Amino acid sequence: MPRHGNNIYKRKDGRWEGRVKRTDVGRDTPQYTSLYGKTYKEVKDKMELFKLNQRIETVGDCCNLAEAVNLWLSDHQSTWKPTTYAAYRQIAEKHIIPVIGTCPVKEITEHKLEEFASCIRHLSGETALSNRHLHQICSVVIMAVKHAKRKFQYRMEIPENPISQKNSSRRMLPPLKDMAVLEKYLLAHAQDDTCLGILIAFYTGLRIGELCALVWGDIDTDEEVIYIRRNLQRVKQGNGDLESTSVIIQSPKTIHSDRVVPIPPILLPLLKIEEHDSSEPIIKGKKNIWAEPRTLQYRFRRILKECGIENFNFHMLRHAFATKCIDQGFDVKAVSEILGHSSVQITLNLYVHSTIEHKKQLMKKFDVQMYNH
Repeated sequence: MPRHGNNIYKRKDGRWEGRVKRTDVGRDTPQYTSLYGKTYKEVKDKMELFKLNQRIETVGDCCNLAEAVNLWLSDHQSTWKPTTYAAYRQIAEKHIIPVIGTCPVKEITEHKLEEFASCIRHLSGETALSNRHLHQICSVVIMAVKHAKRKFQYRMEIPENPISQKNSSRRMLPPLKDMAVLEKYLLAHAQDDTCLGILIAFYTGLRIGELCALVWGDIDTDEEVIYIRRNLQRVKQGNGDLESTSVIIQSPKTIHSDRVVPIPPILLPLLKIEEHDSSEPIIKGKKNIWAEPRTLQYRFRRILKECGIENFNFHMLRHAFATKCIDQGFDVKAVSEILGHSSVQITLNLYVHSTIEHKKQLMKKFDVQMYNH
């Protein structure tokens, strides 16, 4: 069994084993606990968390925020989707641990969070973080602090999130003339699988990960519906001391995202043109069978350039779809269910931006005195 350092060994069966001296047994002879993992880094992380637990439980010491965040991530990893864990891990490693990681958990107050948010906003420079992102980063801090408080029974107040989302600026939707040009281009090139896929998102508001995971078996042209069953994402994976990424296909974002979406009449004949194998993706990759979101973003950017349209993020198609539905008189509950939101409020807060033309039409209703009839 070759040794790798830090009392960690590579076993003959391919696993790594780390031995940690226990401090909770009152014996003259040292007692050890063995921890196992697929990689050296995994075992090392487990050993650090084990030592942290022992130190806090036996000495009553207070852990710092970096330790609390790592403990929170480790304890919840098995219950989260890989994409959720990867997103929280990235926030922790990019923003929280380098800036405020050494601060004791008991000193995390609302004032401390305000200072922290101001600091990372300053550090972001030209790529300024939105209020929404800052709110999410502070939320991760608060969740980690809550977890440490429950686990070690600290006597402390949990701070409120100092960042409000109410005044966060919304990105402007693409101009209607640009959307008209894009729609015309996609319809003219619908025989191309990428253009057909983008049209599906254009007319249904699908998320990019849902679109990339869509196969022909998910489309029922007889019933005129699309079944949203999967989500495709590229996530970070731990690999020893190195970071790598891999593409995973998992269940949709939430239970509400697993849904049935009606096919609009303009899209239906385009989906009936050819027969396809039920397991074949709607949008194919070049190196792999699946086209991942990053690849689709590149293709989408190229199409916008060909159309002479200023670049915008693929996700704006979802914003535009929701807004168009409301402007056309759809009830918000129906739009919320089509988009796969867990509540109507999410739809209203995040995706519905009334166009200036629609607002003008509404205001024209006041062509006479409002109250003097």
